[in-house]
Order: sequence, then structure tokens, then C-alpha cells
Amino acid sequence: MNTIQFIRLTRPRTLAASLGPVILGAAFGASQFPLAQNIALSFLYTLAILTCVMCAQIAANIWNEYFDYKSGLDLKQAAGNSGSIVRDGLSPALIKKLGLYVSIIPLIIGFFLSAAITWWYLPIGAFCILISIIYSAGPYPLSRTPFGELASGLAMGFAIVCITIYAWAGILTATYLIPAIPSMLLVGAIMTTNNLRDYANDLAHGRHTLVILLGESKGLCFLGSLFIFSCLWLSAFIALAHLSLWTLLAWISLLPAYKSIHILNQYADSLMMNQAMKFTSIATMLYHILFAIGLLLGL
Repeated sequence: MNTIQFIRLTRPRTLAASLGPVILGAAFGASQFPLAQNIALSFLYTLAILTCVMCAQIAANIWNEYFDYKSGLDLKQAAGNSGSIVRDGLSPALIKKLGLYVSIIPLIIGFFLSAAITWWYLPIGAFCILISIIYSAGPYPLSRTPFGELASGLAMGFAIVCITIYAWAGILTATYLIPAIPSMLLVGAIMTTNNLRDYANDLAHGRHTLVILLGESKGLCFLGSLFIFSCLWLSAFIALAHLSLWTLLAWISLLPAYKSIHILNQYADSLMMNQAMKFTSIATMLYHILFAIGLLLGL
């Protein structure tokens, strides 16, 4: 396996689902609460959380590659799955072994974070790992059901934002929902885009994703509503004086979100539709980063 093949296997566009929530969680914790410890240690915890989460996401992508191959889902796809087994000719045994190795890293980091911050991280981390496993594995993977978006959003958006905030604040309050809810929805939006792009192939293989149940047209409307609601959510808390006007910067994320929806609506070619994943990832990342910048500017 060469470097390019490994990078493709990690599916870099999906890593926005890891990086964005950590950045947003850190900014919210730093701007809305007194620090639970000195700022250098808080940054160290954040870096450890980011490493843990990104490794967990990469492991999930590798397992998704392996189990999609085993089920025959990616045998004829030109886009979507990374194709390390089908198109690059890598051994399924090698992919499986790599998945096992990468999965160990977040377990080790997670244990040390739990010892340093709170042992409640262990059950939360176990839940996230369980979601990543059953998302692709087993006789009825979540990725083939209408619950794929919700599961990925909870594990890779909601939970990560809350874990990161707690690393800075050291207390748990309902205000965590302000950044956690839109993060959950936008991580789910990445999965929705993926399922819209793979609609024909998933339908042919008997998947029952949310997009297939809704149909392509309603699926596009659903994708757009996730971004619109996330921006309106911000505006509501600005009106309630819980957030600074600067957080309206996150509305800029609607531009690449619109581009993604336009591509999915106008093109049927899977290679062209693959570009929609890029713009949804950009939109998701922009929302998290601009929200974080707005929080810090509001100080």
C-alpha cells in the first residue's frame, strides 16, 4: 500500500466530521465557561481528543470499505467507496488488519483522557465506538437503514462537541446543546449527501437508507433543511442574547451547501455527483469553523 492509496482509504472528505466538532467544542468551552484548568493543558486535551476522534473516523472508514466489499456493494461503483480493494487491488486481509491496528489508537488515547478528565468518557467513547462498528458491520448495518444519519450525527457530532466542551469547562449544562445540535445535523448531512450520491447503487443492493425511503427529491429537500435549520438555530440564540452577532458568520456555509444540492439535483453521473460530497464537507467545516470564530470574536 502506497501513501496515495492510504490517503484515499481514509476518505479525507469525511474527516470534516471529526475536525469541525472538536474546533467548535473547544471554542464554545473557552468562550462560555471559566477554564477548568490552565489553557495549555486545555489545548493539550483538545489535541488528544482530535487525534482520538480522527483515528476513530479513519478506522470507521476502513471498516466501511472492508464490509462494503464483503457484501458486494462497491463492486461496480465508480465513485463513493474508496475502492482500495476493488480498484487498487489491495488484499481484504490487509484492509482488515489495518482496521484493527487503527482502532487500537483511539482506545489507548481515550483511556488516558478518561483518567485525566473524567471516567464518564469511557461509556461515551464505548458508545461512539459501538456506533462506528455497527454502522458498517453485522447482518443489518446502520448504514443500510434510515438511522445512519442519526447514528453518525450523534457519535461524530453531538458527542464530540460535548466531550470537547467538558474538557475545557469541567461542568455539564444544557447550554452544550447550542453547538451540539447543529453539529449533529451537519455530520448527518455528510451521510445524507453520500446516500444521495449512491442512491441508484444502494437501491439496487436493497438498502433502506433514509434517502431511499424519502425518494431523491424529498431527500434533497431534507439535505437543504439540515443546513437552513442549523443557521436558523444560531439566529434564535442570538435573538435570545446567548450568542454574539459574530456567530452569524456561519451563515456563509450555505453557499457551498447550495452548490452541493445543485450538483445532486442537476447531474446523474456518479463521478460528477461525487463533487457534491466535497461541497457538503466544505459547508460542514465552514459552519463549525465560522461558528467557532464568531464565539471567539464575541469575547
